[in-house]
Amino acid sequence: MPAILDQDERRTEPRTRTSFFAVEIRGNDLYYRLVTDISQNGFCFDEKFPLERPGDDIVMDFPLPGSTAPIRVHGQVVYVQARRGVGVRITDVERDRYARLMALPPPIPGDLE
Repeated sequence: MPAILDQDERRTEPRTRTSFFAVEIRGNDLYYRLVTDISQNGFCFDEKFPLERPGDDIVMDFPLPGSTAPIRVHGQVVYVQARRGVGVRITDVERDRYARLMALPPPIPGDLE
């Protein structure tokens, strides 16, 4: 997968463009979020009217193709920006299952737009 590094990025590892829906769990409420990139220690999702604020804890379920059980991802919001979406640093995840997700082939380029 091609990696993207921005000059303004503070992350230390490359991120991978992707496009899949994950479920954010907030108490008894569920919100579907479009994840647009992932890296070993974080991810970003697109949200035009975010509820999240930097420092907020977040819990999401990521789908893992071929598995009936999602990957539970715990994180902390790092940034919220209209153009870039919501950036999250992963604080807890099943690393082996998350690595399987990251190893999947990227989506077809036209599907990312």
